[in-house]
Amino acid sequence: MYKIARNSTVRMVVDTIRDLDGVQYYEFDAHAEGFVLPNTDLVGLVGFSCVENDQFHDLSFGIAIMTVQDPSLTRSTDYVDTFYRRLQAHKKFAMFEDDGSTTGFEAVCFDGIAASPMGRVDMRPTVELAVTARVTQAGMWPPA
Repeated sequence: MYKIARNSTVRMVVDTIRDLDGVQYYEFDAHAEGFVLPNTDLVGLVGFSCVENDQFHDLSFGIAIMTVQDPSLTRSTDYVDTFYRRLQAHKKFAMFEDDGSTTGFEAVCFDGIAASPMGRVDMRPTVELAVTARVTQAGMWPPA
């Protein structure tokens, strides 16, 4: 389930930024692989974890948002707002197999999404969003 959950979460992030101009997905958890960042706005998964919890799998992850040449933080704020809407309490995203077919499972966001205070990483303004979700059979959680 870890591979399916992580890859599906990456897919949700990529799908969410697809229509945003000038932003690129970046694999922040692979930071040991390279230190030079592309000279563009970056959004990516960071700190992904998956915990088996009886019949469920609980996910915790961050979404890091970095912008370049954004002195008023206009684009950063827009990106944060996009994910704030996408990952509100009880919003869902599907779990997918490697071949792109659906598994019949989905991740349901728990109550609340948190945005960290603005930070500076490699001299870029950075915001991290913290999200928790539960993977369950589609339509099974939260209870009606």
